[in-house]
Amino acid sequence: MIELRGVTKRYGETVILNGADYIFPQRGLVCLMGPSGAGKTTLLNLLAGFDTDYSGDIAVGGTLLRELDEDALCRYRRDNIGFVFQNYHLLAGYTALENVCLARSPGIDPMETKKQAISILERLGIGEKSNQKVETLSGGQKQRVAIARALMGDPQIILADEPTGALNRANSTEVMEQLRGLAAQRLVVVITHDRQICSFADEVISIQNGKIVSHQPAPNPPPQRSLRTDGEVSPSLSGQAKKNIRVRLGRYLGAALAISIGLMGFLFSLSFDRVIDRSIEEFQEKNTAFNNGYIKGTDDGAMLDVLLDDERISSAYYQYKLEDLTLSAEGKTERLAEKFPMPKATESLSYGVMPREGAAEIALTPSLAKKFAGEIQTLLGKTVVLEYGGETCLLTVSGIYNAGYDDFFISADVERRLYQQLPGGQQNYSISFDVGRFEDIVPVSNNLRLRGIDAKTAADEVSALQNTFQRLNRLFLAISALVLAVGVFLAAVLLLKMQAARYREVGLLSALGYGRGQIAGMLRLENLLLATLAAGLYLVLLAASLLFAAALGYPLLFSSAQALLSLAAAAGLILALGGLASYRLVRTPPAEALRK
Repeated sequence: MIELRGVTKRYGETVILNGADYIFPQRGLVCLMGPSGAGKTTLLNLLAGFDTDYSGDIAVGGTLLRELDEDALCRYRRDNIGFVFQNYHLLAGYTALENVCLARSPGIDPMETKKQAISILERLGIGEKSNQKVETLSGGQKQRVAIARALMGDPQIILADEPTGALNRANSTEVMEQLRGLAAQRLVVVITHDRQICSFADEVISIQNGKIVSHQPAPNPPPQRSLRTDGEVSPSLSGQAKKNIRVRLGRYLGAALAISIGLMGFLFSLSFDRVIDRSIEEFQEKNTAFNNGYIKGTDDGAMLDVLLDDERISSAYYQYKLEDLTLSAEGKTERLAEKFPMPKATESLSYGVMPREGAAEIALTPSLAKKFAGEIQTLLGKTVVLEYGGETCLLTVSGIYNAGYDDFFISADVERRLYQQLPGGQQNYSISFDVGRFEDIVPVSNNLRLRGIDAKTAADEVSALQNTFQRLNRLFLAISALVLAVGVFLAAVLLLKMQAARYREVGLLSALGYGRGQIAGMLRLENLLLATLAAGLYLVLLAASLLFAAALGYPLLFSSAQALLSLAAAAGLILALGGLASYRLVRTPPAEALRK
């Protein structure tokens, strides 16, 4: 069945086989005896087609293994070889039956495969353990499950690598008796260093000085059987991918949770940025005086032209001293002998807001407000009648500001209308101007300062506020980036650790005849399912966060596009990390993967 012709195998300068020739019998139990490091596993890997780096020829059923490509070698193992390993290589989380059914043959219905597996398990005396998780089985029972898996598809060859190495003597004897019974119909090659195991063998061989030496020759072999190759592709591993997700659900949820929390932190950073923007807008609406500037002194027109030429300044006009004004409210009247223009931006408010243009509003000082009402805050929203010259204005009280004398501010358009009552030839007392955008207040003030113009503005307060907002935003962004980085790191560690524990599984699947493309497809499907899981978990966490924030009255402000982008990022990161973790796993040679 198997013939070695002048086979030489080296590892660097170490020669394992040197022109070795040997013909294995068609059936019977052959023990490959020898101490560790003698080359036993190397020979087994050559027979299995795991290792193709050798010189000479290895013929199985008349077919040279060196002429088979990677896919053909997978089919060779699937259709002709059953494997039994020292450490069983059973998949944790799977039942005994599910482990046996991994060795499905192409073209056979899954239900038929299940019936065949149950029949083999019953024949080996562990049919009642079919639906038990393999973790609950004894060592001897696990090895019988491994033998049952090796018998799926009725292989012509069984390669057993130290099948009794992890068993006690009683279980070892039981396993070897089963293997000897199987050898009546096929070739069984057993690697061992235990001389008592050799008592079950029809032939005992060893590797000495690079040659294969027979110590107990087998009887004359029957006629050679040809290699079985049906050429069909092995069944899909999609079902196993779904099963793997269920088996490792807890660890996969941990990775998905780490990514989701990291991305939610980043999304909350974007939300905080929008909250800051909204806070600034609300601050602007309440503190319209911050946009106002005041320049005291007469002007020949040059300074006003400078202001009007600046596109960032929305309006600028001269202010004048007013005399003999009358204010009436709540049935009381107060006469002011004179009213001097004062800077608005430097005043602080006790209640309400400063008057806004077009709103016909007035803001009073506390001392003036008390002349109309004992509780000055009750004046907010009340009507005050302002009379000057021939002009009568009905104004709404918008605020109370903290000046220590009787004074008031009125809406700019009302103020300009009052100036129209003045006789011609009046000298201006000051200039009032308004900056259109909040963020331009500081640049406009700096520009005027460079021109030597002394303007009273709220530039220092605005600058301090902007710096505070920016520092908070940077701090929150840094924290969110750190949370995201930690989440990605933890997810990467979890996925890499999980994949690192799966080398034997990948090696086993290769031994069972599944090609690299099929195994990679299984891992891709797992990553896709995991990405879907991460996206779903992210949506749940996001919905919970929104509900919790709403209950606390804290707004989470982000666009649907940002939410969708972060959702896609959650799935994308999982796919990327999963692909990275799987890359090396898929490309590890089967023999090396089985040893990890």
